[in-house]
Amino acid sequence: MSAPQGLAFTKGHGTENDFVLVADPDGVWNPTADVVAAICDRRAGVGGDGLIRAVRSSAVPDAAGTAPGAEWFMDYRNSDGSLAEMCGNGVRVFAEFLLRNRLLPEEAGDGRWFDVATRSGVKRLRREADGQWTADLGPWALTGGDDALGAGSDALVLVPGLDAVARPALSVDLGNPHTVVALPDEAELAAADLTRAPEVRPVPPQGTNVELVVPLLAFDVTGDDVPDIGEIAMRVHERGSGETRSCGTGACAAALATRAWAGRGAPDVWRVDVPGGRLVVTVGAGSSLAQGTVWLSGPAQLVATGVLAPELLQHRPTA
Repeated sequence: MSAPQGLAFTKGHGTENDFVLVADPDGVWNPTADVVAAICDRRAGVGGDGLIRAVRSSAVPDAAGTAPGAEWFMDYRNSDGSLAEMCGNGVRVFAEFLLRNRLLPEEAGDGRWFDVATRSGVKRLRREADGQWTADLGPWALTGGDDALGAGSDALVLVPGLDAVARPALSVDLGNPHTVVALPDEAELAAADLTRAPEVRPVPPQGTNVELVVPLLAFDVTGDDVPDIGEIAMRVHERGSGETRSCGTGACAAALATRAWAGRGAPDVWRVDVPGGRLVVTVGAGSSLAQGTVWLSGPAQLVATGVLAPELLQHRPTA
C-alpha cells in the first residue's frame, strides 16, 4: 500500500531510550527499512532509537494465533529499519501510548495487568501508583546453559577504546540476544568507545546487543546479613541502533549475568544505572542462576506529538 499523505506520531522515551510511536490499528502501513531509518534520523527526521507501530493483533497473522487476550501487537523496528523481537523500554512506552490514546480500557491504568503481543511472545504490563510501569518479560535463559554458567562465559568480546585483549562474556536470551561483559571499574566503563560495535566471538547468527557492566553495591535491607538488592552500572551497544542511553532487556541481561557470576545467594532485585536513568530488575520466583523469569520496572514518558510529513514517508535513499 502507498505511504499515507501524513501520519500522526508521538515521541516518547524510557530512561532516555527514545522512540517514535504510530497508531496503525488495522495494519495498513508497513514502512520500508529506508523510511524507518529516515524517521529515526536525528538530523533529518524526528529522531529516535527505534520506531514502534501499534497494530491490533487480529491484523497481524503471525501475532493473532499466539496472543490470546492481547489486543495490541508492538511492531518494533530498530533505527536502521531492521526488525527487532522486543524492547524492554519500548514496551513500557508502548503501554503508556496505548493508555494515553484510549486504546486500552481505562481500568488498564489502575494497577491491573494486561497483555501485549510482541515478536518474542506475549508480555504482561502493569501501571504502578507512581506512574511507572512494570513489565513481566517472561522467560530468560543463559544461552550456553549450565556449561556457560559453570565456565562463567561463553563468548569473547573486543571493546573499542579499551585494551586489545578480548574480554570473556556471558550470553543471555531474553527473546532477543544479549552478550554481557564485566568491567573492573567505572573508569573503564567510561573509556569504552561504543560509537563502534564491539566484536563478539563467536559471531552470533542474528547479531547481539552488547552490555558493559560494573558491579557497584549490594544492600542488606532485611538485616539478615544476606544481600537483598544489588546495584550495577551499564552501557549498551544495541544491535541495529548503536549506543543508546538505555536498554530495558539489556538491563535485565546485565543483572542476570551479574547474578550468575555472583553465584548462590546473590540478590534477586537489581538497580541498574544507565546513562538515561535507573531501571529495576526483579528475578522471578523459582528462577535458577541459568534460567527463569524476569520483571522490569521503570518510567515511560511521552514528550511530543506531531504529523510525519509526506516527504518523510516517501523517503528514498540517495544514490
